[in-house]
Amino acid sequence: MTGAVTWGLVVSSLAVIVVRRRSLAIALVAAQSLGLGLYAVTQGSHTSTALAVTGTVLIAKALVLPALLFFTVRRARKERLIATELPALGRLAISVAAALAIEQLIPRFGLTGAGTEHAAVAVLALGILTAVVRRAVLFQALGFLIAENGIYLAGLSLPGGLPVFIELGLVFDLVVIVSVAAAFAAKIHEQLGSGDSSLLEALRD
Repeated sequence: MTGAVTWGLVVSSLAVIVVRRRSLAIALVAAQSLGLGLYAVTQGSHTSTALAVTGTVLIAKALVLPALLFFTVRRARKERLIATELPALGRLAISVAAALAIEQLIPRFGLTGAGTEHAAVAVLALGILTAVVRRAVLFQALGFLIAENGIYLAGLSLPGGLPVFIELGLVFDLVVIVSVAAAFAAKIHEQLGSGDSSLLEALRD
C-alpha cells in the first residue's frame, strides 16, 4: 500500500473530526473509499481477481452511500450550530491523543508496507472517535464509514487479503447502518430542527 493512500486516509479522517460543513465531511469520506477502491482495482488487475472485486465494491460504496447522505443533507439544509459539541481544536486534541494511545496498545499483525499497520489502526480508531466526539447523527454515521475504511486498509495489506464474502458482508452491514442513520437524522431534524443527537436525552415517555 502506497504511503500517499495510507496517510491520505489518516489526514482525511482527522479532517472529518474538525470540519463543520456536513457536505465537506461526506466528500472526504467518499474520497477515502474511492482512493482505496481505485488502488485495489489497479493492483487486482495485475495480481488478483479478488482484489479487483474488492476495489469494485469500494468504488460502489464511495458512490452510493455518500449520495444517500448528500440527499439527507439536502432535506435538512438549515442546520443550526450544535452548542453541546466541543470546539474543533478540542475534538482534534482528544482524538489524536486517543488514537495514538490505541495504536500503541494494538499488537502488530503482519501487514505489508511501511507504516500501514499504524495507519490502519489510526483510521479505525479515528472513525470510532468521530462517532464519539461529534454530536450530529450524520457525522456519527460517517464515523462508521471511516472505521470500515480502516478495516479495508488493513485487509488490502494482508498477504492474502480479506475473503470476498467478508468484504461483501461488511458493505451490506454498512449500507443498513448508514441508511438507518440517514433516516434517523432526517427525522430528528424534522422534529427538533437539528441533527444533534444529544437533544434526544431530553425526551421522556
